[in-house]
Amino acid sequence: MIDYLKKYSLPFGLKKTTKLSASRRPSLSYADANKILLFFSSEGNQKMALIRSYINKFKKDGKTVKCFYFVLKDEDKPDVGLDDGMEKLRVEEFAFFGKIESDKVKGLLNEDFDFMIHADVESNIYTDIIMAKAKSKCRVGNYFEDKESLYEMMISMPNEKTTSVLMGQIYHYIKRL
Repeated sequence: MIDYLKKYSLPFGLKKTTKLSASRRPSLSYADANKILLFFSSEGNQKMALIRSYINKFKKDGKTVKCFYFVLKDEDKPDVGLDDGMEKLRVEEFAFFGKIESDKVKGLLNEDFDFMIHADVESNIYTDIIMAKAKSKCRVGNYFEDKESLYEMMISMPNEKTTSVLMGQIYHYIKRL
């Protein structure tokens, strides 16, 4: 019953959060940026390894990187140890109107990151709420129609829609800012 009610209450929570986060955000060049937050939906070990490789690239560039991931289905959880140093967010940690109950994730979303990267080629109501709640200066992700208010920079990928291609494009374009 709760899941049924959430299905209809979460869009109202998203709409309210989007209105509250509509302020202008100052942006930095990549060279001046220090802190990056990576966020993605868990899809198993392969995606986790890909994200780790980009965390290492950002760190090699001298950036401080924090990461958290969202688990929609239990079968998408990574193997033990692959998520070391990353925070996990589950569906159960979203309240009725989209309030996030995880203190660690709320802390990350309220922290002043220079870039927040959403590394998913698909979006859903939960990822939209997370992006709307983020206080980062520049929220970057795939192009999702009608979600422009949630991002400062969106990457359009008309052909091959994979996380690997998306992350390659994001890395390419933010380095040129």
